[in-house]
Amino acid sequence: MKTQFKTQSENSTLVFKRWNRKSYSVFNSLKKIIKITTLALSYTIVLLPIKVLSQTDTTITKNLDLEEVVVSAQKAPIIYSQLSRMVTVINDDEIKLMPVQSVDELLENFSGLDIRQRGANGIQSDISIRGGSFDQNLILLNGVNITDPQTGHHSLNLPIDLNSVERIEILEGPGSRVFGPNAFSGAINIITNQSEQNYTKVGFTAGDFGLFSGNFTSSYKLGNTKHFLSVSRSESKGYTENTDFRQYNVYYNSNFNSKNGNVDFQIGYTNKEFGANSFYTPEYPDQFEEIKTTFTSLKFETGDKIKLIPSVYFRRHQDRFELFRYEPASWYSGHNYHLTDVYGIKLDSRITTKLGTTSFGAELRSENIWSNVLGESMNDTINAIGEPDGFYSRNYSRTISNYFLEQTVFIGKFSMSAGVLASWVSTNNFDFNIYPGVDLGYSFKNYFRLFLTANRSLRLPTFTDLYYNGPSNVGNPDLKPEEAWSFEGGLKYNNKILQSHLSYFLRDASNVIEWVRDISADENLKWETQNLTNVKTNGFTFNNKINLNKYTVDNIRLNYTFIDQEASTDNNNFDTKYSLNYLKHNLIINLNQTIYKNLKLLWSFRYQDRAGSYLKYDFNINDYIGDQEFDPYWLFDAKISYRFSIVNVFAEASNILNKSYSDIGNIAMPGRWFKAGFNVKFDY
Repeated sequence: MKTQFKTQSENSTLVFKRWNRKSYSVFNSLKKIIKITTLALSYTIVLLPIKVLSQTDTTITKNLDLEEVVVSAQKAPIIYSQLSRMVTVINDDEIKLMPVQSVDELLENFSGLDIRQRGANGIQSDISIRGGSFDQNLILLNGVNITDPQTGHHSLNLPIDLNSVERIEILEGPGSRVFGPNAFSGAINIITNQSEQNYTKVGFTAGDFGLFSGNFTSSYKLGNTKHFLSVSRSESKGYTENTDFRQYNVYYNSNFNSKNGNVDFQIGYTNKEFGANSFYTPEYPDQFEEIKTTFTSLKFETGDKIKLIPSVYFRRHQDRFELFRYEPASWYSGHNYHLTDVYGIKLDSRITTKLGTTSFGAELRSENIWSNVLGESMNDTINAIGEPDGFYSRNYSRTISNYFLEQTVFIGKFSMSAGVLASWVSTNNFDFNIYPGVDLGYSFKNYFRLFLTANRSLRLPTFTDLYYNGPSNVGNPDLKPEEAWSFEGGLKYNNKILQSHLSYFLRDASNVIEWVRDISADENLKWETQNLTNVKTNGFTFNNKINLNKYTVDNIRLNYTFIDQEASTDNNNFDTKYSLNYLKHNLIINLNQTIYKNLKLLWSFRYQDRAGSYLKYDFNINDYIGDQEFDPYWLFDAKISYRFSIVNVFAEASNILNKSYSDIGNIAMPGRWFKAGFNVKFDY
């Protein structure tokens, strides 16, 4: 059915805007709100973070297929049938129903992702997209890059809890030409409150293993300003020895609209203290870690036909790692202390003409670390900030500048976006690296869309890659960036009952940073980080959502991703340590039911089969006993909830079958865990 886009229909499940605008949606070309009923979205026209049309342009009468999307009456349209590149969007309604307590646990319910948790409730997780490493993806908070340059272990140290998240957008595949370095295998944008309604919400959760959490969120609109405040705290005694944790978050976001433009400001702080049982080595299980992260950004958006969006941001991460929490060995010289500071300034702009949309901009980013372990030796030591017994004796800094240009064209049912990123790193011989890409799409038969993409991406070495020297490994300060060509083709189908997509992807990566050593070397020889590894990744994703609304079943999701990797080294005499450790089979089934009126029930089934092996450690004899392959396993979770007028109560259980499993070798994950709680929301 064809009709004009101007409609008052509100029967949809998702609202999204651009990643780098007030609402920070991944689809940077969208200056208007869109409501979509599918998870399988894309960003053929994402490109750069600015508006396509004038803020005052609300009278367009372009014909759209509303079987695919529902567009709000006051925003310009971009329809699903014109989008390419797969982007999974998790909306607020889905988040509330899921049997999870953290962003990490939520992401684990989507098949293109591999979330390797070291503990419960989002204490620390390594996230990979389509078989990439945990350092090969970009994390954004409300469209601002918060990726940690020290190590990907810290990129999900967020100043918010799950109750503050309104939407998460997952770009499956490379995004370097759009977002800059490190969007090597994908990107994740976490979006907080976008509500125009005034409300205050208070929630509490309690459960096994001494779990208790509380949260407070409030959104208030006053004149041309909007304010959002979130405070949360959680703690647990731990599901086994030395897995206790305490964490709290404070986050504030404000937005000011005027005829001259829009100003957006956000600031947040998180603190985590946790027992890190065998996190980095099983030989010393009594590890402990405390992290503190401060983040802030300021963005201004102005212009009509030529849209300009300058922004600045700052992120500080502090980390204290204790190899011995209680009784240190006689040879132990002290804890590891790290402080990283990241400063950034960015300008995005866009011009729309009869020839299409031209997007261009630049970013300057400074990454710095002070440490007693990582970096180059300083002449004098300095006291560690906030650590009475800590000091820094090493430091390292680098500057990154990115310049991007992209053109988007729509011709009937055909769309094309082509662009290039030029990236310069101060430590890379002052050479520019060029990363081009193109996305093509074609819609037909009302509900179908074909797409093809080809993109080149890069990933810079982390400070850990460059400088960490430990008992079994040694860093390499001469590492080069990783590079890859990625290709993808797929077919999407979307109507009111079924949203489905099937895609095949191939990534050919070179100069991959990996720990290597000679095959014939003694097992006590250290692994060294080198650019000698090449990894070819191919696979397919088949995602489906069936909207039934019959027999108490609202919808069923069935998502499956298959990945196969082949690693080789430039020198066949070298062996690699981690390249082939990835999630080969990942099947996820979610069943969402409305039992009676406001009584909701969600069932989650996950099957994971991991390729590769790890060195098994026997805690009874305190020694390694040889290589062990990862065992495949099923996990079964469920959540039931009921909403009264202003109160929502829930009970959930994770790992109901009490399955023994691990995401990372030698680190046992929790068994069956029951939780229950409630939240109260006041609208005014």
